[in-house]
Amino acid sequence: MDDVQETIEGLLKHAIHVGEGRGKVLDFSDESIRSVSEILDFYYELYTETGENIIKEQPNTFAHIFGAYVGEVLRKNYAPDWTWVKTEYGLVLAKNETTMVNPIGKAYKHIVNGSDDDIHSFFTVAILVIQEKLPPQN
Repeated sequence: MDDVQETIEGLLKHAIHVGEGRGKVLDFSDESIRSVSEILDFYYELYTETGENIIKEQPNTFAHIFGAYVGEVLRKNYAPDWTWVKTEYGLVLAKNETTMVNPIGKAYKHIVNGSDDDIHSFFTVAILVIQEKLPPQN
């Protein structure tokens, strides 16, 4: 297993563990993305609170955890030939050098901007990109 895949596997374990702690079942189904969205909504609330907290201090960590989970749901259910690659945008799920989606980046935006940058909407659009019904956008 390469470093990137090891990183993803570790992030997935964290996502499932955190989901369980919040009473959510993250079973790699499309429906589980709604649970991820609810978790990220909760993180947004923490992020916007006054005072210090771990979400404010490390939003990128939580974005990696749940973005990797969303990416793996996409990969397992729609894009088994896509892979995680390191790019100038960080870790992205890619078919090739020009066709990719960035669930980690979107999870970060959901945490800091709230449901205006909803991960579930991203998931729906990413499926269309994978199915080549929409062109990819960076």
